[in-house]
Amino acid sequence: MIKKNNDNYPANKDLNNNNTGTQSEITSLQTKQPLFLSIIDKLTPFSMIWVSLVLMYGVICMYTNKMGQDEFYRFIFFLQSPVVVVLNCIALLLALFHSINWFRLMPKIIFKQNIHKKKQGYLLIIGLWGVTILLSYCLVLLIIK
Repeated sequence: MIKKNNDNYPANKDLNNNNTGTQSEITSLQTKQPLFLSIIDKLTPFSMIWVSLVLMYGVICMYTNKMGQDEFYRFIFFLQSPVVVVLNCIALLLALFHSINWFRLMPKIIFKQNIHKKKQGYLLIIGLWGVTILLSYCLVLLIIK
């Protein structure tokens, strides 16, 4: 297969152009996410898998709780382990980071054509956070009762 030299792709332009500091490089550097945030963004699914496994283990222990109290206490002792507490805190922080990114990107996707209407974007972000806080508050009240 013969490779065609297509100049429409930015990667080919950078390979052909040996000048450092071109406009395309400057623009791509400004739009890139920092490496640390990119790594955290990639770790988010693993934290959600961890939370799902812990919840599944809790449900299994609650189901077997009908036969005896041993499984339930085993789950409680599992949750009190320092490693599990640290992993749950990391999972909580990653979930918060994911929701911040999700809510920040939502107006850009919804109002793609109306770039100049930033007020609508801010109202959408505030509305999403309001719904999230309201639902969290209702869940906390439901759990406390």
